[in-house]
Amino acid sequence: MNSLHVEFELPTVLAAQAELDIDNINQEVRRMFSLFLYEHKRVSLSKACEIGGMSLWEFAEMNNRLGIPLHYSAKDLNEDMNRLSDV
Repeated sequence: MNSLHVEFELPTVLAAQAELDIDNINQEVRRMFSLFLYEHKRVSLSKACEIGGMSLWEFAEMNNRLGIPLHYSAKDLNEDMNRLSDV
């Protein structure tokens, strides 16, 4: 799979205000980005979990904690079924 490397500066004070784990900032930003994409219906649930490097349960817990509703469609189910058939 091709991937992009993205780099940007994030002020430490902003990271602290957002309650991000500064010792694990790369993973934190990936998780937040996946939550953003999912919340705005740009990616499916399974793709958001993949981007964020989280299990479905971890992702659902973060959504709940941040007040983001879970959207699970027939398309999401099909993607999950296809993913499982590859296992």
